[in-house]
Amino acid sequence: MVANNIKIIKVRWGRPLYPFIKISTDGSYTNKRARSGRIFRDITGPFLLFYKAPYIVEDVLDTEAAALYWALKFAKENKCKWIFAEVDSSLLVELLTVKISSPWHIIQWIHKIKKLRPEIKIQFSFVYREENRIANFLALEGENSDHAEVSTNLSPLHLLTQGEELPIPYLRLQI
Repeated sequence: MVANNIKIIKVRWGRPLYPFIKISTDGSYTNKRARSGRIFRDITGPFLLFYKAPYIVEDVLDTEAAALYWALKFAKENKCKWIFAEVDSSLLVELLTVKISSPWHIIQWIHKIKKLRPEIKIQFSFVYREENRIANFLALEGENSDHAEVSTNLSPLHLLTQGEELPIPYLRLQI
């Protein structure tokens, strides 16, 4: 491996600007099992609530899209009007923001998400997994459950949220 081909990317979670609520979602799909994690945070920091759940879907993109849709639907039902949605699927962000055709099994999710846009101001953003690690942790935890769990109890995420408050970025190596 030649060192000249390595790019170092600094990755750090940032608080949303007022009046946005940041929703970080992640879908995990292994061995035909799908689960998702979502965390809702505002300008104050740690989080408002988190959510983890198992799913029945076709593949990882289906899981990512379903996780995002249900997070946005929950936000809409709870009168959130300004959403900054972070996902670690660049393809999903592209399908939502650029006029390209979606895979057949994702079309329903894209349509449902886009239907929410007139009611909610949504900004979509791709983030690396290191920046989305709490949602990733929740998605992996969702495998251990046979039902959805919503909570405002910080204790299982305390160390992860403390790590985000440190002024030290994660370093991602890209070859």
